[in-house]
Amino acid sequence: MQRSLLKLGYVCDIWGMGHDNFKTKIDFDSYDIIINSENYDNGWLPNLSNTKSYKIMWSIDAHCRGIDYYLNQFNANKYQLMLQATKDFVIRESDLWFPNCFDDTLITPLKINKRADVGFCGNICNRSEYITFLKENFNFISDIFVIGKNMVEAINSYKIHFNKNIANDINYRSFETIGCHVPLITNYNYMYEELGFKDGFNCMFYSSYDELKYKIGLILKDEGMLNNISLNGYELSKKHTYNIRVKELMEFLKIKV
Repeated sequence: MQRSLLKLGYVCDIWGMGHDNFKTKIDFDSYDIIINSENYDNGWLPNLSNTKSYKIMWSIDAHCRGIDYYLNQFNANKYQLMLQATKDFVIRESDLWFPNCFDDTLITPLKINKRADVGFCGNICNRSEYITFLKENFNFISDIFVIGKNMVEAINSYKIHFNKNIANDINYRSFETIGCHVPLITNYNYMYEELGFKDGFNCMFYSSYDELKYKIGLILKDEGMLNNISLNGYELSKKHTYNIRVKELMEFLKIKV
């Protein structure tokens, strides 16, 4: 987010737990806009209720912890706007759908050897049965909690990247996969179609174990189809970068602020 804001010519500071400047006193009123991107506060977040800046809460993980936490924080700190990563939670005039995306300066296609026909890079969460199923049916590798540069290398090393969202979300992995020029197969969600994902064209959707097995087998047998989905997915990824999201957000805020 900061890299994209700076690229667009805005001044942007980051402050919070884990950053070198955490113990520095911050004058929040000196900023035109404050974006709270902390989804798992353990008590360190300041009370912003009296801050004069335009305040935005970024709700990324409401599909995990529920929307009530964000609504309570929003009201207590008198935020003006809530960015919702999941469209289902856009229920008020102060909500804006802000889908997940990826950083195309860090996540890119790499020319490396493929280690597996199908792979999964991420946390197990609710995916253990699917991972077992894929291991039993395909040349499959799972890279659990692999992050950073190693994550990019892992995704690039699969012919196909498997994904299963936790709930009614569209996770970061969806965008990171197509940003690596790797075919994505993911469980269906209506929000994908609204973001330009098309089954059999730039990704593959599944709604059952049988459909998952069938579609993976289908594109593994057809190299032309696999390559087309990979290419079309990569072209779609260019519409879902942080630069695009930030530009759209700032255009929206020009009307509000």
